[in-house]
Amino acid sequence: MRQLNRRCIIWGATGQTKVAYDILIGEGAEIIHLFDNNPSVESPLPGIPISHGPDGMLSFIDALRHQKLNPSDIDCIAAIGGTHGEARETMTLFMESHGFKPRPLIHKSAIISPCANIGKNVQLLAGSIIGAFVSIGDYSIINTGANVDHDCTIGRNCHLAPRAALAGEITVEDNVFVGTNATILPRLRICAGSTVGAGAVVTKDVAPGAVVAGNPARPLVK
Repeated sequence: MRQLNRRCIIWGATGQTKVAYDILIGEGAEIIHLFDNNPSVESPLPGIPISHGPDGMLSFIDALRHQKLNPSDIDCIAAIGGTHGEARETMTLFMESHGFKPRPLIHKSAIISPCANIGKNVQLLAGSIIGAFVSIGDYSIINTGANVDHDCTIGRNCHLAPRAALAGEITVEDNVFVGTNATILPRLRICAGSTVGAGAVVTKDVAPGAVVAGNPARPLVK
């Protein structure tokens, strides 16, 4: 069984970090440090220090050695939301390459079918619902109250924003963002790199890299 009450570091220092923090403290984890690539970002969590960029990570590792601590004893999470799915994967792999242990983020209120297949380092947030025979790809976020119905396939690095609703048998390819309260009708394909706007109702397949919005959803002219 996965040990939950371990020390943990988080890459990212914005709103998604606060969501991660809420789940982690509920599991008994100890958040000891934050990191962010933006040097102007301050820690949003009182009492928890922040370092910036790869150099900040290397300095942190040196400090661990002086305390006779090992990165393998510390979990890591990339709390990077929005449309930045590839960055979430990149920073998780970066931390893992330095010996930290990637940790999935699953809220206790998430409903997950025993028939579902959940990939590596997936984040399932409060009230999310993962239906029967759903597959969720590595590093994807299913955000607060989002609903993924039966036989859906979600690719890598995807993000379904709060209360997004996917009907059955939908394929969502890699690096897709589905906005808040968007609805996708059954048996459609949302192709790689596309964005579905907040509140959209998708009634047709979405082309690679497209941005769609409205009811019914239509491509936006770039």
